Amino acid sequence: ASDLSGLIKVFDVKTRTPLRRLRSHTRPVRFVKYPVLDKLHLLSGGDDAVVKFWDVAGESVVLDLMGHKDYVRCSDCSPVSPDLFVTGSYDHTVKVWDVRVENSRSVLEVNHGKPVEDVIYLPSGGLIATAGGNSVKIWDLIGGGRMVYSMESHNKTVTSICVGRVRKENDGAESMEDRILSVGLDGYMKVFDFGNMKVTHSMRFPAPLMSVSFSPDCRTRVIGTSNGIIFAGRRKGKENVESGRVGNVLGFESISEPERRVLRPTYFRYFHRGQSEKPTEGDYLVMRNKKIKLAEHDKLLKKFRHKDALVSVLSRKNRENVVAVMEELVARKKLLKCVSNLDSDELGLLLTFLSKNATMPRYSSLLMGLTKKVIEMRVEDIRNSDALKGHIRNLKRSIEEELRIQHSLQEIQGIISPLLRIAGRR
Repeated sequence: ASDLSGLIKVFDVKTRTPLRRLRSHTRPVRFVKYPVLDKLHLLSGGDDAVVKFWDVAGESVVLDLMGHKDYVRCSDCSPVSPDLFVTGSYDHTVKVWDVRVENSRSVLEVNHGKPVEDVIYLPSGGLIATAGGNSVKIWDLIGGGRMVYSMESHNKTVTSICVGRVRKENDGAESMEDRILSVGLDGYMKVFDFGNMKVTHSMRFPAPLMSVSFSPDCRTRVIGTSNGIIFAGRRKGKENVESGRVGNVLGFESISEPERRVLRPTYFRYFHRGQSEKPTEGDYLVMRNKKIKLAEHDKLLKKFRHKDALVSVLSRKNRENVVAVMEELVARKKLLKCVSNLDSDELGLLLTFLSKNATMPRYSSLLMGLTKKVIEMRVEDIRNSDALKGHIRNLKRSIEEELRIQHSLQEIQGIISPLLRIAGRR
């Protein structure tokens, strides 16, 4: 097991006792594996872009394999040789290593074209499969790294792949064939027949998928999701297969003969059909402009109900919106007319807003002039209302406090300015 500090530990599973501590990585270690045919060494790699080959008994690094230029996130060991393994990195490359090579350089390199999330050897040992972006690609190592096929049926990033054996019947004879299982952030699991180069099964899950694996007997597949839930599915028994469900070899239906309920306009999924389909060449993409939801004061302004728009925005107590509406009314030359038509309660809202915000530097140029006009125009109403007189007193106190602050700042400026001039001469 490895952790984010770069430490690797070897455990005894039965007693849970750590047997070895391997520390050489300087960044988080993303994978650690035993070679298939060798239990005396370990392979590890991580965010320091270095692949290390360990001697487990001696707790020492045998080889430091350099070559990747970005995070190394995945690896797999050859099923036919204890000396060969492959690694994938976020630098878009997949490298094949041979521990027998003296200069610690990769013996083969292929470019996936996207950050590599997972890489596996296929059972023959001569082919590898890489996952990255929305594609799974198969490469022929014996043929010099030639790409054999690219499967691009996922709509989002493929996060993990594995190889498993499935049961298949041909003319009454039962046989086991290898398949590639791939999962992605689009929530789909795909089963790929790399012998015939086609997707044979598909299954949708309710969350983005992060990992997939088969049990050693290939009867159970396990899938990990981004929300912490694990989905485990067991292959149907022989009696279930004989009962007419031949295509259900992995616990899900074949996409070639789907048994789906007919979608009707009364179903919710009816209105979401086709949203995950990719456009093909020749399709026209029609973009619909997103409808903008207007605020209440914007609707009133569009109807030229200026006074109602001002009262509406004052009651919301959002100063930016209030100032914006006032500036719009100034541009329309309707602000003073709106002020003259306000009743006592609405005038109280306006004076409350002015007493709280008139001295703010961002709005003072507009609001101080408006304050003077409001007092001049509605002086009789203010004299006849005790509530409005209270608002005027609050306004007076806030202005006097602002004047006191400005006088103090001027005194401080008078003290600092000569000192700055003296410092500038030096």
